[in-house]
Amino acid sequence: MYEGLESQGITPGEEFIRAVEEGAHVNSLIILGDRRMDITLRRLAKALVLHTDPQKLMEADRIITAKMKARMPELNKWEHTKKVLSKDEFATFVEQMKTKEATADFMSEIRNAAPELYNALVGERDIIMARGMNTLFSSPLTSVLPPSADSKASLNTMVAVVGLGHVEGIGRELRSFGWSRFLPSQC
Repeated sequence: MYEGLESQGITPGEEFIRAVEEGAHVNSLIILGDRRMDITLRRLAKALVLHTDPQKLMEADRIITAKMKARMPELNKWEHTKKVLSKDEFATFVEQMKTKEATADFMSEIRNAAPELYNALVGERDIIMARGMNTLFSSPLTSVLPPSADSKASLNTMVAVVGLGHVEGIGRELRSFGWSRFLPSQC
């Protein structure tokens, strides 16, 4: 799958690579705060095998496809002509699908059709990432910095780079911890 995206000029995870590069450029502390991939994959496999109704998942796929076509009518033309998308057309398609509204629609369909699958892939990780941010933000930096660092240093601003499908859930969790200044942004 990733090879197909790369052949279309899209590098999966590129936003995270750029964030790390920019953070290193300004000498920022970089924390990787997601759950280990092997745990997520194990939870995902369990959810698929034990708790997911394939018919509901197929119906969600049909609904998501219809919503994608409604957002981008050119998809119907491309589908009927069996046209292979150019790199520019594919990039346009991806950008139109990477909106807050489209992501919320897709996440809602998956959550309704396969709640355990959604939880393993998104919900549980939202909680883990939000807890990590809250812990880091509310703790003295001495818990994460080398001993030679300023022991009185503290955070007053945090920039977190997360997938668009995680913004809503992480925001909800942070607000439950009392965060009032959570400013989601999309670049």
